[in-house]
Amino acid sequence: MKIEVSPIFEALINTAVENFIGLANQSIAKRGRFSVALSGGSTPEPLYRALAQPANQQRVVWEQVHLFWGDERPVPPDHAESNYHMVQEALIAHVPVPEGNVHRVPAEMDVRMAAFSYEETLRDFFKCEQPRFDLVLLGMGDDGHTASLFPHSAGLNEAQRWFIANFVPTHQTWRLTLTRSAINAARRVWVLVRGGSKADKLAEVLAGPYDPQTNPIQLIAPEMGELIWMVDETAAQQLPAELLVRQNPGHNE
Repeated sequence: MKIEVSPIFEALINTAVENFIGLANQSIAKRGRFSVALSGGSTPEPLYRALAQPANQQRVVWEQVHLFWGDERPVPPDHAESNYHMVQEALIAHVPVPEGNVHRVPAEMDVRMAAFSYEETLRDFFKCEQPRFDLVLLGMGDDGHTASLFPHSAGLNEAQRWFIANFVPTHQTWRLTLTRSAINAARRVWVLVRGGSKADKLAEVLAGPYDPQTNPIQLIAPEMGELIWMVDETAAQQLPAELLVRQNPGHNE
């Protein structure tokens, strides 16, 4: 695990854009494709919009990029709360990614049927025992959840499935989500965190006791991959200094 701290959120996004483009090109050169599971929410949206800028989008062979979703709400694809809808407006509508490479969750279906359908999509694509995404993008909620793995939800205990319908007791609603085992099979996982409102929870997750029922994001530990936390200065303010790698605004890897 590595924790990279950017002085401001805009610098974090700049670093993420450069690393995304570099990883996409590297994956395409090695395997002929780049598979990424995207996150919803307000934190990654600026990343998607930045990737859609002409100067950046021209640096990616979008014909070889495959877009998936790490989680979704049980709403139609044109719904304002749909993670797919957000990515469609911020990124997909502006880059030449083929329609067949956009693998959205069929969230307008019954939640259990949608979960089974999407798992079949994943199994057909990866054709192996684990879904080896080149990249999984995640965020962290104020309650320590990630994707739609929420505190004290049954989905935290799922060890066999790749994608499930997970009932969220605290919100009394269903969500659709990758499981911890599917996420942890990825080659790389990035967790993007911004803002002082996340500082206490981030310190609890990274420097506090291991309690994944309370803080599900603690379950994320790629088995044969890399975990990088990309956080801004205000989110990192409660973290021990020895955990951190501080980034310059123009840094990239």
